[in-house]
This record gives sequence, C-alpha cells and structure tokens, in this order.
Amino acid sequence: MALSDLFRRKPKPITDPRMIDRAMSRAFAAAQLTRLTDSWRATQADIVEELRGDLDRLRERARNLENDNDFALRYLEMCETNIVGDTGPRLVSLVENRPGESDQMAREAIEAAWARFCKRGVCEVSGNYSMIELMWNIVRSTPRDGEFLLFEEYGRNAGNEFDYALRVVDVETIATWHNRPKAAGVNAIKLGVELDSMGRTVAIWFTNGSAGARTATRVDATNIIHRFKSRRSGQTRGIPWMHAAMLSMHFAGEFALSALLAAKQGADHLGFFVTEDGQAPQMPGDEQADGSKFSTSAPGTWDTLPAGTTVTSVDSKYPNEVFDPFMKSAHRRMASGLNVSYPALCNDHADLNYNSIRATQNDDRDQWRRHQRWFEEAWLEVLFSHWLTAALGRGAIKLPNGSPLPIQKADKFAAHAWQHRGWQSNDPLKEINAASAAFKEGVDSRTAWAARNGRDIEDVFSELENEARLAAKRNITLGDAVAAVPDPVDPPAA
Repeated sequence: MALSDLFRRKPKPITDPRMIDRAMSRAFAAAQLTRLTDSWRATQADIVEELRGDLDRLRERARNLENDNDFALRYLEMCETNIVGDTGPRLVSLVENRPGESDQMAREAIEAAWARFCKRGVCEVSGNYSMIELMWNIVRSTPRDGEFLLFEEYGRNAGNEFDYALRVVDVETIATWHNRPKAAGVNAIKLGVELDSMGRTVAIWFTNGSAGARTATRVDATNIIHRFKSRRSGQTRGIPWMHAAMLSMHFAGEFALSALLAAKQGADHLGFFVTEDGQAPQMPGDEQADGSKFSTSAPGTWDTLPAGTTVTSVDSKYPNEVFDPFMKSAHRRMASGLNVSYPALCNDHADLNYNSIRATQNDDRDQWRRHQRWFEEAWLEVLFSHWLTAALGRGAIKLPNGSPLPIQKADKFAAHAWQHRGWQSNDPLKEINAASAAFKEGVDSRTAWAARNGRDIEDVFSELENEARLAAKRNITLGDAVAAVPDPVDPPAA
C-alpha cells in the first residue's frame, strides 16, 4: 500500500460502547460535558460576535469601577505612573551625518521642535492637553475602555507652527451596534469598524446624536489613529484590560462595604430597651415627645429600668478575625486578573522580605516594560512620524542659523529612539557594585545600565562633564568617574 493511500483512508467510526467509554476517559477533562461542568458555558463564536453585545456594557462597568472602586482607581493610576511616568518618554534623536558621526545640530533642532510641539495648546486642538497629559489619558483610558481614539488635524485646522495637531474623541461614540457582512463591492463592518478585503480599517462609523440613536456617520480612517491590544485574530475593537478582574473588584468591594457598614452599625448600637407591649419605655425626665426609643450612656453609670423593661444587647459579627484573610484572598485573585502584584496593588508589604520584594518588583517591572513597548509602537512611533513629516514640510524645524531642515532628507532625520522611565533599585549600593563588576568583565554596558534606570548615557556624560568643569572652576576634587573628564580648556582671549 502506498503512503498516499494511508492518508486517503478515513478512520472507522467507533461504535463499541466500551471503546467509546475508553475514548471519553482519555479526553481532556476540561472539555468533558458532565453534571460537574454543566454550569461551565462555552461558545465557539468569534471575538466580534462575543463583543457585539458585551463591549459597551464592559466599558460602562469599567468606568463605574473607576468612579467607585478604590482598587480600580489604584490600578489605573499605576498604569499612568509606570507606563508614562512623571515626565513621559523622552525623544532621543539619532541623526548621523555618516555612520558613527552624529549630526548634533540636527539632533538638537529636532528635539527642541518636538518639545515645543508637546506644550499645552499646541499638540492638541482644544487646548486641554499637553503631550504628557495626552499620554496619561491614553494609558488610563485604554486599560479602562480597551481602546483609544485620536483624530489628526493638518494645515490650518491644526492651529500651530507645525501644521499638525491631535483631537481626542471618546470611543463611546463609535457605533458598536453597526455591523454589516461583506458582499460584492461592499466592505464588511464589524462593531462600527469598516474593513477592506485585507482586513485593514478603512473607515469608522460614529453614532449620531444620543447614545441610543440608531443612525451612524461614516468617517474615513485616513486621519484617525485607533489603537488597542489585539488578543484574538479578527478583533476590530479593544477589550478593557480590567475585564478579567472586574467581577472580583465589584463583589469584593460590595462585600467590604457591607462589612464596614455592619461593623459601624454594631458599634453604634449597644442594645435595645424592650417592653412587654413593644412600646417605648417611659422614663421620668427622659421621655421623648414623640415616644421614640432612647438610650443613655456615661462613664461609671448604673441605670435602673422601669418595671417590665429589659435590655437586649447587640453582638455584631464584624470586625471578624477571618475577614482580613478572606479579603486578602479576594484581592490576590483581583491582582492576578489585572496582571500586577498584590503588594503593589493593595499597598500591603507586611509579609514581604528583601528577596520576595525583589522578585515581586522584577516581575512587575517586566510587565510594565512590556506595556511601555506596546505604547511606543502603537502610539509614539506613529505620532512622531506624522509630526516630523508635517513639520519638515512646513519648515518648522530650524538649525541655530535659522535654516530649516530640508524635507528631502526626511529619512535621515527620522532616526530616533525613546527613553522610557526606569526604576531605582531598592538596594542601590548592591546594584552599583554589581554593575561595576559587570562593566569590568565586559558582560554589561553603561548605556544599557543607564537605560534600565530611565537615563540616557549621553545625558549622563554631559552632566559629568559639566560637573567636572564646574568643580575645576571652584577648585573642588570630585570622584574618579567625574575626575576622568578632561579639564576644561579656557577659550582664547577676544
């Protein structure tokens, strides 16, 4: 029998009940349909079908958690702090005249022009955002809403010297309900996003008027930047990063609030006066005009109750000794759904030692670096590229002598990198000693070490050089690294 015949043969169906039972016993346990897994519902719908009825509600509930849930607010603040930081990613121009020879004047001109563009009222048309504020908005809204949307304004509409600016648009205005299958000569529309035959976004449909309106307007996607993290193929809209932890955050928050109120109620009520007929006790001198119940308390007091009146005390269940371990378990589950460490999310470092703190920090920082890389590729690269093209075309990037950088050399001027925020070690001395040993052995570089700490090596050397010159001027002796910088040369007399 030829090998090809083996592939053409169809397997015989299994009909023997004993063989069927044996095959079932070898199946994946998580895929079996039994009374134990009856409540585990699963569908074979694609991501668009799953999001069709869920996306808007997911976003609404995520926004509600931001408003009312302390841990949701904490997570979004962590995203701003760790992805963008307090100053934002720094543009580092890498323009060269030839390989290995930097074009310092062009670099400084590009970086200075980008700094001007990033100011409030320049980069965004409404005047409500500077670039750092816009970055904070992006990395806060994307984990909450799953996506972010910017319109690009060119020419006179930009209203600045670069002929390029941005406009923020709420993703809530996208017509999620608007869907259309692909047909001859007609593009498919999935969750308000129109796609060509290759799956590229060609237009976005926006809901007219109120959120409940059922008419939509088509806007060409040429000047729209719509970004989200794609989790599955065919995905056209973003899913809130918080989605897996939202139930845990909601119900843990509800339970914690109920326990807090129960504890307050128990603390407020020492007990009740009870009479045989259920009426409020009438105590001479203490009666209420409306006959309402009353209680009194003072240090060292012995009270006498009227005849027929007894006291029922209140024994609240809260605070309870098992409350804290239970909530910790819920919060750890929540932190796992958000992909952050429990100590960082919940500000609880009580049970950590040096090694566990270091392991936790390293894992967190790896995750934040991954988010930084996504943010750079999804947003920073496209914003810089479009700005540079528009600014060069307008002649807005100028050298110190006033001549604009020519747009004909746009490819040369596009060379750049981004310096993201870094993190300091919790034991700086050990870190520095280890880095020094790595430098001597040639297994690490000062450039890489500076980048991990959020610094640019050229800035470090410039600062060292400036310190050496200032110290020499003041006759101050500095450390070996700074002292190694050549002494300043006095300029010739005029």
